[in-house]
Amino acid sequence: MSGIIKPDGRKDFSREELDQMRSALLDLVEGNREISALLSSRGAKTGNDAAGKGNEYDAVREQIQQMSDKDLTKMRSMMDPVAMQQKLAKSRTVIADFKNTANTAGLPGIDSYCGAPIATGVIIAADVVYFLAEAVRDIAQDGCNEVIVILGEGGNVRAVCLVTDAIYIIAKAVNQGIHFCDDDYAGSVVEASYDRLGHIHSDLEASVAADDANKTAIVNNDNTNKDTIVNNDNTNKDTIVSNDNSNKTMIVNNDNTNTANLTALITAALNAIITNANANKDELKFLLLRTQIEADLAAADSATPVAIFQTPSTTCTTPSVPNPLTQCGYLNLVAAIVRETITNQGGPNLAAAQALLVQGDAQRLAGQFRAAYTTYRKAYKTSSK
Repeated sequence: MSGIIKPDGRKDFSREELDQMRSALLDLVEGNREISALLSSRGAKTGNDAAGKGNEYDAVREQIQQMSDKDLTKMRSMMDPVAMQQKLAKSRTVIADFKNTANTAGLPGIDSYCGAPIATGVIIAADVVYFLAEAVRDIAQDGCNEVIVILGEGGNVRAVCLVTDAIYIIAKAVNQGIHFCDDDYAGSVVEASYDRLGHIHSDLEASVAADDANKTAIVNNDNTNKDTIVNNDNTNKDTIVSNDNSNKTMIVNNDNTNTANLTALITAALNAIITNANANKDELKFLLLRTQIEADLAAADSATPVAIFQTPSTTCTTPSVPNPLTQCGYLNLVAAIVRETITNQGGPNLAAAQALLVQGDAQRLAGQFRAAYTTYRKAYKTSSK
């Protein structure tokens, strides 16, 4: 109240000052209208319907518009309209900002009678408007029961209080509605929170039951999968063992076949080597024997012949310790070598050599073996000249 009291004792005011007083009262009415509209826009169900309240505000506005200069002078002498408007401006700005903010839906499950929460700043702003209306009424009460003379006239200014009382009644109803909505929403939040705790508790119980069921299902599934895996492993093990045994048998058979084939190849190669070695041995033996026979045939007629060369093939030695092998004479071989040499040599002495060969053959067939060898020696040397 001290902020809007004007105790300077003035009794005369200009037209502008009186109009400013009227404007301050109108602003106070509009401040309450804005708060009431805020409740309606927030979904409040306080009975402050827009049409009904609008008529009340309009009626009070009309009373203020019809206030006489005497009434305005009395009001202006008791209070400062500038201070009133400054206080109202701050609150109306807060209310306007909140009213212009998009209305967001409340949390699900909160069943508030007024529909939505009201910001603390708005409640404070509404209280300021209410306290200001109350202060205006209280200040006006001091002068409402006085009989004063204004501008030389006397009269009762009780009519001034009708306006301030009407503003106060509207402000009080709106303020109570604001606080009711705030209290109701707080209580609804508590009730909804309790309900939600119950819902959460039910959800937790359902979740625990679902977890237990899932655990059981997982364990059962794991056991089933374990059995399936074990059975599959056993089947795979048996298949692998059977396959390994088959492969072992096949490998052993293949190794045996390869061994037999390799042994046969080695034996064949060995036999070929031995055969070839024997052939080479025989060839070397025959070559050595032939060169020795030809060397003896080429010797001088007076040279002593090798006995086995002039011995016929039908005469053989008996195996004994010094000579374990049966050894026969080579006179028939000597005859063959001389015959081949004469044929191969040819030349001017061919006829003479052939004649000697015929003579030697006759002597060999007649059993004259030494004489035959001597003749073969002459035929060989004749052919070689």
